[in-house]
Amino acid sequence: MRLVTQQEISQVLTFENLIPALRQGFIDYTRGLAHSAPITNIDFPASHGEMHIKPGYLESTSDACVKVVTCFYDNPRQGLPTRDGCVVVASREDGRMKALLADAGLITDMRTAGSSAVAVDFLQRRQEIDLGLVGSGTQALWHARAIATVRTLRSVRVWGRDASKARELCERITAELGVAAEPANLAEALDCDVIVTATPAREPIIGNQALKAGAVIVAMGADAVGKRELGEEAVKRVAQFVADDAAQCRKYGELQWLPEECLALELGRLLTGQEHYQPDGSDVVVYDSTGLGFQDAVGARLVLEALGQ
Repeated sequence: MRLVTQQEISQVLTFENLIPALRQGFIDYTRGLAHSAPITNIDFPASHGEMHIKPGYLESTSDACVKVVTCFYDNPRQGLPTRDGCVVVASREDGRMKALLADAGLITDMRTAGSSAVAVDFLQRRQEIDLGLVGSGTQALWHARAIATVRTLRSVRVWGRDASKARELCERITAELGVAAEPANLAEALDCDVIVTATPAREPIIGNQALKAGAVIVAMGADAVGKRELGEEAVKRVAQFVADDAAQCRKYGELQWLPEECLALELGRLLTGQEHYQPDGSDVVVYDSTGLGFQDAVGARLVLEALGQ
């Protein structure tokens, strides 16, 4: 079994190769050519942590993979990273373990943000956008990088509970992407064309604040039972929900809080034309992202192919 380090992964996995592969992955998932098994989430309340286990595979390869990622939100107080993880790749032909990708959560970070970029590219027709980041952690940074791959960023506005972290994130985004990024209050962060909510909140953050006409909200923080970023007043102004997987979002995403009669479209079905939705320029649309195992399989396959395996 080959051990692949995070450094090796970072040298070969880019949004330029990942985003198109994820787009095709959503299409294949809809057509039954990419597969994700039911996910397992385990909470550790005493240590403010959680573990997510997501298996998946692609029909186009002979591999299957299982991703394990942990998030322990108090770790920074002890000088430890919030996130850790790995991806195990096995043969679907004989069951042999082929590779351990010791990515420390890098593939998860990139495939989550890359999938959001696929959704933004489809749902937001504006080519130049103001980006609002609700949350100032790792996923906020990765989403800025990914969305900058598919859209021109006019500005980035960051709201976070920790003002110093928000400032640090803005400085990093400006240095990396060459775009003006500034700390903002919540109302300013929501007055954007694309809004990414990237928090582990269990109480709504977005309520009756104004939302920009035509905004696309990438709601990726709610990925387990009990998590929630959008309140009832915000939901009332949403014209359409789009899910990575509607059934899974009903269990773990923002859809868990909505009545059954509130139907969500699926990103893969929109990409294949099996479902249709054309935002009219004023609709507020939510992309409900809970994460699927095939996305990790896409990332793992790109890495192993680049490394000659």
